[in-house]
Amino acid sequence: MPRALAILLLAILGSAPAMSREQAIPAVRKANQAAILTVEGPITSITASSLKRRLTEAMADGADTVVIRLNTPGGELMSTLDICRMLKADAPPNTVAWIDPYAFSAGTVIALACREIVIAPGGMFGDSAPVSPLGPIPQTERAKIESPLLTEVVDSARRNRYDERLVQAFVSLGIELWLLENAETGQRIAVDRTEYRDIYGEEPPETIPSITPPADDAPPIAPWFDAMMSNAPGAPEDISDMVQRPSSRVRLGADDREDWILIGQVVSSDRLLALTPAESIAYGMVPRTIADEAELQAFLGASSLRTYERSWSESLVIFLVSWPVRIVLIIIFLVCLFVEFAFPGTGIFAAGSMAALLVLLGAPWIVGLAQWWDILFVLLGITLVAVELFLLPGTFVAGVTGALLMLAGLVGTFVSGDMHSGELADGLFRGILIVTTGLVGAIAIMWWLGRRFEDSRFASRFVLRTEGKALDVGSPVATADRPAIGTEGVATTDLRPAGRIRCGDSVVDAVSSGRWIRKGAVVRIVRNDMIIEVEEIDQ
Repeated sequence: MPRALAILLLAILGSAPAMSREQAIPAVRKANQAAILTVEGPITSITASSLKRRLTEAMADGADTVVIRLNTPGGELMSTLDICRMLKADAPPNTVAWIDPYAFSAGTVIALACREIVIAPGGMFGDSAPVSPLGPIPQTERAKIESPLLTEVVDSARRNRYDERLVQAFVSLGIELWLLENAETGQRIAVDRTEYRDIYGEEPPETIPSITPPADDAPPIAPWFDAMMSNAPGAPEDISDMVQRPSSRVRLGADDREDWILIGQVVSSDRLLALTPAESIAYGMVPRTIADEAELQAFLGASSLRTYERSWSESLVIFLVSWPVRIVLIIIFLVCLFVEFAFPGTGIFAAGSMAALLVLLGAPWIVGLAQWWDILFVLLGITLVAVELFLLPGTFVAGVTGALLMLAGLVGTFVSGDMHSGELADGLFRGILIVTTGLVGAIAIMWWLGRRFEDSRFASRFVLRTEGKALDVGSPVATADRPAIGTEGVATTDLRPAGRIRCGDSVVDAVSSGRWIRKGAVVRIVRNDMIIEVEEIDQ
């Protein structure tokens, strides 16, 4: 019996550390089945729709905790706000942002919307001020863009126990903060210039020293509102009870001078706040670093951990709407259209042009960028250019109008109708730049092809053939195989507007210069450079 009691006692003592570790995980963090949703690259509407799909799938699979794994330079404002709303309203209450390794701008805003943030060693987040490729944003316009961002991050701070002054320093310039530590408890707080003067009666220092994390047993930084720590009396066991609340931390004054020690300046007025792992832990934004999924699972105390990646179709759409691909598609569309109009009849280049156009408009349509009027403008533009070339040549009105409509429709696929005015301007600028680049590239290729048509027999591989023999398209003058301007012939097929005519013993491809020409009609050649153009002779 004594031996049995000794074995039982050893078993209890041996299991005590494991029990302690199990109890060390706060109830608000404890997970059963955790789902990792990855966010890679710029934040776009595709990111938002992909996250929504994966979140729904994870919850249907029984996930009670969602981890957003972030590696992003930032992205679109409206998509970012949509994701934040989704995390706060539609996701399980236990949401964790895992910054691995970077989350700037929109990525930081999304991370703050989660209940808790962890970061990979060597990672960084912050620097969330809106920017524009057009250059500096005017003050009024910047205020309009920053307003929803500030509202979002302050709401996240009050929900998730972050210092709202710190999170505002991610977004806006001009916020100055200093870190103080309680000499007795080790608690840290962030104060602005006015509160610092009230405490110490002098101006704060302007240098930003290296701030180390507090001791392991020190209380975290006190947010600018009532803290709701898991070990505080009356703290909620269910984080669904943690709702938005107003600021309420009592401002410090001269009576508190002896209790608080200056640690250093957090951020100056000319900088945006960006945090390394050590700094984010020192400021109470992050509880610890997480290097891999095994550490994450132990941190959450989860029994299972599953990753939900983007689908192949979502990855394909992201690739197709990237700016290099869209430039290439614009070039393919315009060059193939040019070749088909210049040498009609093969259909190969028409098919290539339509395929490029389908991808060029279809991919943005899927992600909500292309609107119905974008597609209408492009199709109407192509129609007007065709009218100019085949029905009303020489007027230029239809051709120029059609070209402008095509360009407007293509630029329109880079913007969304529900975007903020600042993002709308950025989208227009990006669209004009990319479409112009594609247009310049297409013109250069068409010029090169034109030279090839003039100096070689390259074009004869596709068009302008006699019965069994290719024609030389390098000269507008008559040859043995090529009839001269003014030569009469007979249409051997309908010309609608392209077809074939017989001039003497030669049968060549030709296009009508005006109305369609029926088979058997007598025609006269009016042009014979890169194409043979004919008109019907009234009998």
